[in-house]
Amino acid sequence: MRRKLGESRRRASGGFTLVELTIAIAVFAVGMLSLSGMLLAAMQGGSRGRHTTQASAIAESQMEQLQRVAWTQIAPSGGWSTPVVVHNTVQAATDQNEQSYSVEWRTTDLVTGWTRAVDVRVTWDEPGRPNRSVTFSSIRFNREGA
Repeated sequence: MRRKLGESRRRASGGFTLVELTIAIAVFAVGMLSLSGMLLAAMQGGSRGRHTTQASAIAESQMEQLQRVAWTQIAPSGGWSTPVVVHNTVQAATDQNEQSYSVEWRTTDLVTGWTRAVDVRVTWDEPGRPNRSVTFSSIRFNREGA
């Protein structure tokens, strides 16, 4: 009888054993570490997305400029132009980062005197991922006549 009475007192006092607490803390720590890893990956993905969006906007702007220029001013280049560096401030949720983008373009004849392919490439570097690029391509028709 004494044994049963002692066991019931221990159960009645409630609480957790040291082993149970250690296991619970270990499970909680593993969960928090995995959440922090996912948060870091999401922040890096957001930064990469902002840079890609900004590079796309720069490429689109350059493409529009090349589409507005007279036909005779965009002669086939035979290769990529000399890169032009564009500094742009990328707004993040908590701070601003200046990012440098390199813009270059090339034009090639598709049908001589009538159509030209116009390509615009924007490149930039990110921490841990150098030489990122976005390329826009279009075909320019000679609206001015041959």
